[in-house]
Amino acid sequence: MLNRRNFLKGAAMAGGLMILPSWSIAKTPGPNSKLRLALVGCGGQGRAAIARLKDCPLVEFVAFCDVDDNMAAKTYKEYPTVPRFRDYRVMLDKMDKQIDAVTIATPDHMHYPIAAWAIAKGKHVFCEKPLTRTIWEANELKNLAAKAGVITQMGNQGHTNEGWRLIREWYDAGVIGEIEDIYIWTNRPIWPQGDLKMPKGQPVPSTLDYKVWLGVAPYQPYSKSFVPFNWRGLRNYGTGAAGDMACHFLDVPYSAFDLGYPMSIVANSTPFNDYSWPSQASSVMTFVNKRGVGDRIRLHWYDGGRRPKEIKRVDPEFLKPDPKNPWNRANCTFIVGTKETVYTNEYGGETYIYPRPRMKEIAKSGALPKKTIARSTAPGNPHLEWVKACLEGKQPMGNFNYAAPFTEMALLGMVAILFPEKELTYKPSTMSFVNCPEADKYVKSLYAYNKAFLPSKIRL
Repeated sequence: MLNRRNFLKGAAMAGGLMILPSWSIAKTPGPNSKLRLALVGCGGQGRAAIARLKDCPLVEFVAFCDVDDNMAAKTYKEYPTVPRFRDYRVMLDKMDKQIDAVTIATPDHMHYPIAAWAIAKGKHVFCEKPLTRTIWEANELKNLAAKAGVITQMGNQGHTNEGWRLIREWYDAGVIGEIEDIYIWTNRPIWPQGDLKMPKGQPVPSTLDYKVWLGVAPYQPYSKSFVPFNWRGLRNYGTGAAGDMACHFLDVPYSAFDLGYPMSIVANSTPFNDYSWPSQASSVMTFVNKRGVGDRIRLHWYDGGRRPKEIKRVDPEFLKPDPKNPWNRANCTFIVGTKETVYTNEYGGETYIYPRPRMKEIAKSGALPKKTIARSTAPGNPHLEWVKACLEGKQPMGNFNYAAPFTEMALLGMVAILFPEKELTYKPSTMSFVNCPEADKYVKSLYAYNKAFLPSKIRL
């Protein structure tokens, strides 16, 4: 195990953050070779980390942190001897030398401050998707992690799956042809969104530290209508359907075709306000990409029940809701090539050339290529992939260098719906909109952060 006393003593300070050299945890088997893990958010989505790592001999749970004792009750019962905290700052300060790495499974608005605090302590970080609530935060986390030399990962199980790798291999082998259009739809949001009003306040339960739940966000009265779950549809805390599902769906084409940033984006939605995201939205992103027809690829996004009216080679019935099973065909991706159309689900797990009989024909013909792209060390388990990477001292494929620009691309749709039917041109090098400077303010947070929840002297 790395000698922490000497390591921390030699760490330089810059901008309030430790600038740490690249390092790795010893791979030698033995009692000190485990990754000592602290979980921030150990109820709700935090249970995913526990489920994926509880039987892993490479991991030791050393601390739990959750603002809500009720949400964390099951975890606390299963691990009665593991120290527990409500405030991540207290946990990271008190148990600094006993923690190697941190997982973050909290509302979106707290991803950036918690990750920044952990990075400032020199901890490896796993953060659930979306990486951050704003575009600026995503870029800043990428920079902070790079300076600190920590191992990072965004929680996106689809990136560890076969889907995008198979599609890239099919494209490279000439099976799909040039890419024309990509169609994606989701039934999210499945929580309240739209032209909502702030609810009246209710007494804060004694089991909840509401001040820490709010964290960097401005105060609003507590209500069980948005804590612990329905916060995602509220603009101060969540990123709507895009944050919940675009960071899954868009990963497949983004990774398979190296989409990068769109040259333009145009969107529209149902009514919404400064408090809440819309209940339905759709957008079209156009990418300059050599794999597209005429070096262009169009990506069509639909949420809230919206769907495309038609897709080349796709049975129109597939585009309609299934009256017998509302979840069937509720979350889909179709990639239209000049030769073939590909279907994949939201996590890239079920992927085939559509329709299935056509997939069988192509497979039987021997046209499908061999697998040439490196596969994940833990398919479907990004937590384990990250743990292995931490112990080996190398970055996993889903690290913040990938996750930050990917999140940035996904969140552009949330900016575009604020300017309905206006085609926005985005410049990633300056995080600005060339033809719509009034949109630039939405790249950052619209509220001033409560700095008590950020590392000292961090740049804002």
